[in-house]
Amino acid sequence: MDVLKKILNKFTVLILLAVVVIYFAVSAPGFMTINNGMSLLRQIAVLGILSTGFAMVMIAGGLDLSISSQLSLVSCATALMIVNGVPCVAACIIGVLIAVAISAFNGMAIVLTGMPAMICTLAMQQVLQGVVYIFTGASPIYGLPEGMKIIGQGYIAGIVPVPIIIMIVIFMIGAFILNRTYLGRYFYAVGSNEEATRLSGLSSKKIMILSYVVNGLFVGLASIVLMSRIASGQPAAGEGYEMDVITACVVGGIAFSGGKGKMLGVVQGVLVMGVLSNGLGVKGVDSYTQLLCKGLVLLVVVSIDCLREKREKSRKMVITHEKEKAN
Repeated sequence: MDVLKKILNKFTVLILLAVVVIYFAVSAPGFMTINNGMSLLRQIAVLGILSTGFAMVMIAGGLDLSISSQLSLVSCATALMIVNGVPCVAACIIGVLIAVAISAFNGMAIVLTGMPAMICTLAMQQVLQGVVYIFTGASPIYGLPEGMKIIGQGYIAGIVPVPIIIMIVIFMIGAFILNRTYLGRYFYAVGSNEEATRLSGLSSKKIMILSYVVNGLFVGLASIVLMSRIASGQPAAGEGYEMDVITACVVGGIAFSGGKGKMLGVVQGVLVMGVLSNGLGVKGVDSYTQLLCKGLVLLVVVSIDCLREKREKSRKMVITHEKEKAN
């Protein structure tokens, strides 16, 4: 029984992924095809890039609900610059820097004021969405050059979509940061115990801000990929992405309380969300029902995560109590 329990705990996400794939393979004709598989991976490229940066913020104990509005703002701002004659490379770099600046501001506002991350970033989400509707006039921005579309629509060797390659590279960079750098270790340290990190001589505030800066970098890159994929700047392009990203990270084992989670789990969580969205689409399920399904998945997964945290705390309290009695 204990062995089975350990296996279930270790491979929960993979088992969930397998169940979802099998369900759609049986119930949705056309799901298990090479073309649909490539389409699925291309669709989750933006989600995967966003989830990589978001995971680092969550591991450090933070949260950023403004990523959806950042996505819309940066993609529209970059498209507007390109259409007005700014070289594509320069426009993309400026777009990424805009996302970094916004995320850095979020981090500093949270750290310096003590404002809850959820409230701060939710307010920023509204502000940014208002800004993007104002400067675009709520109208899409068209006219991107053909060369700019390669990032989101191109193929390597005529087979593998470019967004998939970008997503895989981003996953590898994310894994390297978390597993092989001091910065990644600092994120885990702050998320696990901010006070202990501060007492050890590290600046927990600077580390928290850095997690938002890194997140901003990935949001900027995701914005460029999204803009290129839809070949335009859409004011509402990012709406709803924050919930998909949160769900993917939590399904992948990133704890809301911070300090826990691995990049491999995030990859698995992104695949689960991608398969769920793609499978429901292939089955012809309407967008409202898809929202319902995604919301239920998030509710169930967060409930399981909270119960797991509660059991872990209870177990630690019991061990501590037993040690005190022994002494």
